Amino acid sequence: MVSTPKAFLLPIDDSEESLRPIRFLTQLYANRSEISLTVHYLVPPLPPVYAEGRLSPDQVAKKKAFLREREEAAQKACARAKQELVASGFSEEIIHELVQEKELSVAQHACRLADIKRVDAVLFPKQSSSRLEGFLKGDHTSALLHHCLVSPIWFVDEPVDTGRAVVCVSEDAASVRALDHALFMLEHTPTLIDVVHFSKRLSKKIICEGREPSAEMNRWVADQSMDVQHNYAQVLDMIRHSAVEAHRLRLVAAPHSGKVAADILKYCAQQHAGIVVLGHGGSEGTWGFLKSSVTKQILADFRHQAVWVNQ
Repeated sequence: MVSTPKAFLLPIDDSEESLRPIRFLTQLYANRSEISLTVHYLVPPLPPVYAEGRLSPDQVAKKKAFLREREEAAQKACARAKQELVASGFSEEIIHELVQEKELSVAQHACRLADIKRVDAVLFPKQSSSRLEGFLKGDHTSALLHHCLVSPIWFVDEPVDTGRAVVCVSEDAASVRALDHALFMLEHTPTLIDVVHFSKRLSKKIICEGREPSAEMNRWVADQSMDVQHNYAQVLDMIRHSAVEAHRLRLVAAPHSGKVAADILKYCAQQHAGIVVLGHGGSEGTWGFLKSSVTKQILADFRHQAVWVNQ
């Protein structure tokens, strides 16, 4: 079966850490010819003093040196990223470079470009060290969640086991969009997919292998709110029409303790799931795993995983 190409945006800087998501892509996609990847590098803006109309000979020389150094840094960073991609099996034909002068925040630049390019995901390494340089210095998580309203964001902390993904669904519409995204991005990979709803009204897990719910699962769904029932019907319809094979799918209803972020990460650890897929729908939702604070908690606490966040 022919797979629809996947398009990614990879913001980079001068650090090796910004290239970490490349290794995740090579793990996830054996066929790299079906990937389009834009490498995005931001150069520092021209100092205001050099923008003045009348410059002294010394200022002209300094301006030329600044522009030359800026261009060389951009070329070096893009060349390193391309070298890493080619060495990982990506064809040069599918690698695109874009260098821009930094006018907005890193998150705003990345999200605006993602919307223009209509990419399927924006790749960012997990913020893990205060020593990181360039655009990685500081935590851009909140800004990314605020600005990337269309394109999903993949936060990567390698090494990642891509053998299983956990897609968290609830009564919030964003969680259904997250499942749609996951089914598309994983359609022709070997990754197993758990579609999980966490509920306080359960004392034990309900697990159904394949596309169809069991009688026990149907009884549980019938006892839920209308929003949950509506979303669950959409979930089943998406799964039935997806290209993901039935043997790679599981429908799961799992109990949660009230500490939802911890419950999600605990479940992923128990199932050895390296990919976590979340719908970020703001503060709506009765049990709240989609609340901003919980999403941020997962993004702060996850280790050796990739967390996909969909608005």
